[in-house]
Amino acid sequence: MPKTAVRRRHSLRWVAAAALTVAASVGTTLPVAAADAPICPQVGAFCGFYSPTHRIDCEVNTGGRTGPDSVYCKTLEPAQSASMDDRGTVTTCSGQSCVGDAAEGTPTLAYGQTVSLGPFLCLSERTGMTCTAAHGRGFVISTAGIKSVG
Repeated sequence: MPKTAVRRRHSLRWVAAAALTVAASVGTTLPVAAADAPICPQVGAFCGFYSPTHRIDCEVNTGGRTGPDSVYCKTLEPAQSASMDDRGTVTTCSGQSCVGDAAEGTPTLAYGQTVSLGPFLCLSERTGMTCTAAHGRGFVISTAGIKSVG
């Protein structure tokens, strides 16, 4: 068989496989845990993100990297932070000792988009970042302050 026929046959196999993959995914919906933006890859991971203004940044830990499963968000002006465990228990802190720098290369979570990782869900809004645990309890953080929700 000539080389061009072999190449064409392999190309057709690749096209057929790609078409099957697309066809199989057309009617499916993504689970909530996939979130709107693929910023956080999976449970068992550590994920950080900024609000669009970069005035708020958050970290979600579901892999034991920095202790038990938790969410931590902060603003630098004013210097404040909120952290939450997987039951939705919120702890707040104010002052320079409560904040640090976000990791280099931290992605931005667009307004209206969510990150869902493990029991946690964070929603980026123009009014601030809302993060809740599986029980609906959590916090809203903005440059105006921190409020408990749920």
